Amino acid sequence: MEKKELELNKKILDYLIAIGISPKLTGFEYLRLAIKLVIKDKSYLSNITKKLYPEISTIMFASPASIERSIRHSVEVACNTKGLLGLNELFGCVIYKGDRKPTNSEIIALIAEKIEMDMRKEAL
Repeated sequence: MEKKELELNKKILDYLIAIGISPKLTGFEYLRLAIKLVIKDKSYLSNITKKLYPEISTIMFASPASIERSIRHSVEVACNTKGLLGLNELFGCVIYKGDRKPTNSEIIALIAEKIEMDMRKEAL
């Protein structure tokens, strides 16, 4: 694996843990892969259920429905254990408040965007 790929994997891992998603959960791996795919191809964001989940299912040998449920469960666990503080702290502002939980696609898009912003800053 090249250095850039390793750095990307580390950033994704760090951010998922920072928002309270445990590596012990199946959805963690699916989220990690989803974020990597979205960073490489933004078109996945516009068609999560018809394009992204099926792509992950071919790589991870799981049904798209199972992938969606596992990611949703991971997000719920993170919201219930750490609340939305981890997500708000990661971005340095209030993105979510109250009892509204982010959707799978919002989590994927937010983390992918944060990583891309970080990478652009590092390139300067």
